[in-house]
Amino acid sequence: MKLKGFTTTLIILAISEGLWGCVSLVETGGRLMDGSAFAAKPLGVYRQRPKSGIRLDRMRRKDGSEFIAISLDAMPNLRINGSLPDENGAFYLVSLDFLNPNALGWNEFTQGLSGSGSFVITGEKGKEGTLQLREPVESLDIMEGKIHRGGNRLSGAQALTALHNRQERIAALTEWMKEREPDSDAGDLEAFEDHWKPLLFPELVPKKQRPAEWDSENPLWTLGEDVRWNGGYTRAVFPEELWPVRDSGTLLRDWEEAAGWIYLEFEWDSIVASLTEKVVLKKTK
Repeated sequence: MKLKGFTTTLIILAISEGLWGCVSLVETGGRLMDGSAFAAKPLGVYRQRPKSGIRLDRMRRKDGSEFIAISLDAMPNLRINGSLPDENGAFYLVSLDFLNPNALGWNEFTQGLSGSGSFVITGEKGKEGTLQLREPVESLDIMEGKIHRGGNRLSGAQALTALHNRQERIAALTEWMKEREPDSDAGDLEAFEDHWKPLLFPELVPKKQRPAEWDSENPLWTLGEDVRWNGGYTRAVFPEELWPVRDSGTLLRDWEEAAGWIYLEFEWDSIVASLTEKVVLKKTK
């Protein structure tokens, strides 16, 4: 009971302070619940200087095996995992871990990755290292995950099915986003949400924020998730595969529960590109 109450307190604190800024509180709550907070510990830490940007941790699991974990300050709930570098610094990408908090809970999953890179330690007493990924880097299937929604918790095959379905919808959505605005600069998550919400859900924003394609006189109205959706707008703006997703309210549910995941998918190519350049890191631990 104490653990459950402590976890609930963490979630409430995270929501009150802003989910994205305090993701570590939500993440801690989730990992305390499933015991994974103590699954691995860092042995060495390398960071960009000044203290921002990219970080690489050498990690050890309970079974003694080791791996490297790459993280970005701009995406604090994302961790990219790779094999331990060999004597020449070469390593292989294995997976990514992602936690997406929302007002009612969170989605968390591990997704396979295919690719390679190098981390070459240099400098006096190994105080410096150079990180670089090699293209291509390919995202594979989600291997495991959990969904926490209010008092409900999905895990195992049930969660995996739900996460796979959401992954397919998010992939289709972000493909359309990039086609609509190929030169768009997403900015941070807040800017991303502010820009895309009026385009995705004009029914939920003030009239002056609605896009040019909006036509309130179109008779194709549908009801989903307690919202009347303008089906004419849906058909004028979105590809056919997304029509039932928007008109049923599923797109709104994805947005409310997984906006950070949509942002990650939209920004993924930029994240990979930033890591394919040589990044010099300083040892801090």
